[in-house]
Amino acid sequence: MFDFNKFTENQDYDFAKECVKGIQEYILNDKEKKVDKLFHLEGIFLDITDRTQFHPRVPFGLDDRGGLFENFVKSLGLGNKKIIWKYSEVFNLDNYFSKNWFPPALEMFERQYEEMHNAKNLYYRRDINFIEYFFKRLDVYQDVEATLFMKYYKGVNILKYKEKLRSITDLIPVLVRNGDFD
Repeated sequence: MFDFNKFTENQDYDFAKECVKGIQEYILNDKEKKVDKLFHLEGIFLDITDRTQFHPRVPFGLDDRGGLFENFVKSLGLGNKKIIWKYSEVFNLDNYFSKNWFPPALEMFERQYEEMHNAKNLYYRRDINFIEYFFKRLDVYQDVEATLFMKYYKGVNILKYKEKLRSITDLIPVLVRNGDFD
């Protein structure tokens, strides 16, 4: 039987690797180093990994993946696309941060709701990075047993999941508040 949750867990690892690569290319090749471009790349990851589907949608392009099993994968109805981890002019940083990032049910849990707003603000100010925000979101949604979170993380060992994602993303230089990479 197909284990959708295991599939999406493994897909998250691939997304994290692709995100790291996209950020590294941005750092090496973009002379302007605009923070909105970095937020865009990180936002793609935060968007596509939010099982509650309440993170704001972040625009991104798709390309054919190709490969040996290209036609087979398409015949299964899964598509065979990969994300293009490049900045899109359609992304608007102010609009992105002005939107609600959380499922309405979270408002029933005042402390956790405030924690998530605090985490969002810390991330916006670059006091924490996107993976720290991502881990906080995991912890809070697990704590309040958010319905879609519980459904799509059933059977996933969250500690191992976080450890693997941390090992993938440890190589990313972090843009700190003063605009330097640490």
